[in-house]
Amino acid sequence: MNIALEYSAWWLLGILFISLFLTWFSYRNKNGFAALSMVWKTSLYTLRFLSLFLISITLVGIFFKSFKERIEPPLFFVVTDNSASMLNYKDSSTVAKDIKALRLDLQNKFGANFDLKSLTIGSTTSDTTAYQFNEVNSNLEEVFEFIHSEYYNRNLGGIAFISDGNFNVGANPIYTADKMRTTPIFSIAVGDSIQKKDQLIRSVFNNPLAFLKNDFPVEIDLSSYQFPNEDVTLSVFKKNQLVASQNIKYRKAPEDFQKIRFLLPADELGYHTYTIKLENKPDEISYKNNTKNFYVEVLDSRNKILLLSTAPHPDISAIQNVLSADENIEFESTLFNKWEGEMNGINLLICHTPQKNSDLEIINEFHLKDIPILYILGASSNKTIYKQLGIRFENSARNQSDDMQGALNDNFSAFLIDPLLKEALNYYPPLNGLYGDFKTQPGASVLFKQRIGSVVKNTPLMYFMLQRGKRYSVLMGEGIWKWRINEYQRSKNHDVFNGFINKSIQYLTIPSKSQGLSLSFPKKINKEEDLVINGVFYNSSLEAITSPLLELKITDEVNKEYTTQFSIYEDGYKAQLGKLNPGKYTWVAQTNFDNKDYTKKGTFIVEDIDIEKSESVANHSVLKQLSEQNQGGFYKLSNRKDFIKDLANRNEIKSVSFMEDTNYKLIDYTWYLIACALLLTGEWFAKRILGIS
Repeated sequence: MNIALEYSAWWLLGILFISLFLTWFSYRNKNGFAALSMVWKTSLYTLRFLSLFLISITLVGIFFKSFKERIEPPLFFVVTDNSASMLNYKDSSTVAKDIKALRLDLQNKFGANFDLKSLTIGSTTSDTTAYQFNEVNSNLEEVFEFIHSEYYNRNLGGIAFISDGNFNVGANPIYTADKMRTTPIFSIAVGDSIQKKDQLIRSVFNNPLAFLKNDFPVEIDLSSYQFPNEDVTLSVFKKNQLVASQNIKYRKAPEDFQKIRFLLPADELGYHTYTIKLENKPDEISYKNNTKNFYVEVLDSRNKILLLSTAPHPDISAIQNVLSADENIEFESTLFNKWEGEMNGINLLICHTPQKNSDLEIINEFHLKDIPILYILGASSNKTIYKQLGIRFENSARNQSDDMQGALNDNFSAFLIDPLLKEALNYYPPLNGLYGDFKTQPGASVLFKQRIGSVVKNTPLMYFMLQRGKRYSVLMGEGIWKWRINEYQRSKNHDVFNGFINKSIQYLTIPSKSQGLSLSFPKKINKEEDLVINGVFYNSSLEAITSPLLELKITDEVNKEYTTQFSIYEDGYKAQLGKLNPGKYTWVAQTNFDNKDYTKKGTFIVEDIDIEKSESVANHSVLKQLSEQNQGGFYKLSNRKDFIKDLANRNEIKSVSFMEDTNYKLIDYTWYLIACALLLTGEWFAKRILGIS
C-alpha cells in the first residue's frame, strides 16, 4: 500500500503548527484550567490537538493506493448462423443435434478455463443459445461488428463460427473480421459446397411504382448450373394470365448467369402481383427457386389543374405552355364568370388577379374543399383577398402599383431549386403588384424576396404556406410571361422557368396532413415480418387525440376477414397483427368523432420471399478465408472432434492477469471518522467532569 497526497507535503507542517496554536489558544483563558494538574492539562491539550489535526489533514487529500491482481479468463464465442439456408443441405436433419453436441463438448472441455458465450446471427445478433434456423436474412458481418464493439479491449480468446457461409445482407464478413486479426476464428462448416444441377431466379429488380398507361421495366437475374446449351422458357404471369415470356439458351459453360429484361404494360390501377416462372428441368436439386413474385402499384399520375382569371392575360399562356407539355397534367383555363362550377377531380386551383367579389366567393368554395390554391396577385386584385390571406400592409397606397424584382431566398427548403434560377432572377424583368411593405402569417416559407437593384428586402415576392393541413402559395405580382421570354432570349430554352413552375405545382399538389385520421400503413412487408400499423387522429385544431375508438378490418385474397381494434400508444394508436400469409390484402380503418365518420382504405402486400431457401450450395470459401485471415482453422461440423483437439493445443488462448489499483482517501475510512468523533467526545466529557467552561 502506498500513501500519496493531492497537495504539497508542506501543508502538513502548516496544519501541525495551526493545530498547536488553536489548541493553546482555545484553553488560554478557560475558567478552572489553570488549577488542573499537569496530567489533566496534557490530556486535554492532546485530545484537542489530535482532533483538530486529524480533521484538518483530510483537506490535504491524503489517499492510500492499493494494488490487486485480477485474472480474466479468455472470452470464447460460439456463433451459430440461424438463417433458413442452414437446412438446405443433405445434412440438415442432423445439424441441430451436431451443434448441440459441439457446444456440450466445448463446455465440458473448456468450461473451467474459458468464459464461453453463445450468439446467433440472422438479420441481427442475438445473445442467446436458442436457434431455429428460421431467419430470412443472413447478415454475417454484423456478428463480428457486434463482438468487436461490445467486447473491445477484452481478452478475446477465439470465435467458433458455425455457418454455411451464405450471406444476403451486408458486406463480406471477412472485412469486419479483419478488425480482430489477433482473435482466431474457427470456421465450422455446414452444408455441401459442391454445386448440384440447378437453375434459379436469383433476383428481381423493378420499381414498386408505375403509372397508368405507361410501360415499366423489370430485370431478372438467372443462374444455371450444369445445364450447358440447354433451352428454357422464362414467363411472367399476372392473375394467372401470361403477360410476357422469353426463350433463353444457356451458354456452353457449366455455370451461367444471364440478365433478362421485360417491359410490361401498366394497364390497370392498384396493387398487382406478378409471378415469374422459370421452366422446370429434370434432375434439378430444387424447384422452389424457379418461381418468384414481385409487386407493382399502378397509380394514375395525372393531376387536374384549373386556372381562373377575371380577364385574359399573357401570364395564362405562359403557364399553359409549361403545364400542357406534361402528359401527367390535365390543364384547363377559363374566366371566373364562365366557369361551370365542376370541382370533381381538381387537384390545384390557380387564380390570377381576382377582382370581383364573385371571384372571391368561387375561391372560397375551393378553400372549403381543402383544394390547394396558387394566388397570382396584381395591383388590380381585390383588396379583400389580402386580408383573407393574412397579408398586412404597413404603408400601402390604396391603388398604387409597384414594380418588384425577385431574389432567391437561400434558406428556402420546401423543395429543391435549380441553382441557375438564382442567377436568372438577376435578369428577369420586374413583376407588377400592389405597392407597400407587408407581413405574412407566421410560418410562411419564402421562395423569392423583393429586390430593388442590389438591395434585397425582407418583404416576400413569393411564398408558400402549410396551415392546418392546407397548402397554398402567393405570388405578389403579375407578369411572369416576361420571365419566360427573357429566359429564351438569354439561353434559347425555357428550362429554368419551366422547372420553377413545375416544382411549385408539384409541391402544392402533394397531399398533406389534415384534420382527421392519419395512418402509417406499410405498402409491402415480408412474410416473416410482423405487421405493425401506427395511427394518429387530429381534431379541428390539429391536436393529436386518442378519445375516438379506432377499428381495423383486413381482408385477404379469399375474402377472409380479420377485425381488430387499435390500442392507444402515447398520443396515437398502434395495432400489431403479427405475421401474415403471403398475398394481397385490403384494409379499412374507421372511427367516429363528433358525429362524423372517418374512414381510410388501402392495400398492402405480404411478399413470399425465401432468399435463404434458394441457396442450394454452401459458400465454404468465405469460411476458409475467415479462418485463414484470423489464424484459426476450417472444419466440417461432422468433424468437430478435430476442432476440439486443435483448440486444446492453442497455447495462446489463455487467461490474462491485470493489476488494478484502488485509491481511498482518509475520509473514505469509517474507522477514521469514528476516531475523530471519539476524540471530540472524550474531550467534551473530560471538560464536563472537570467543570471547565
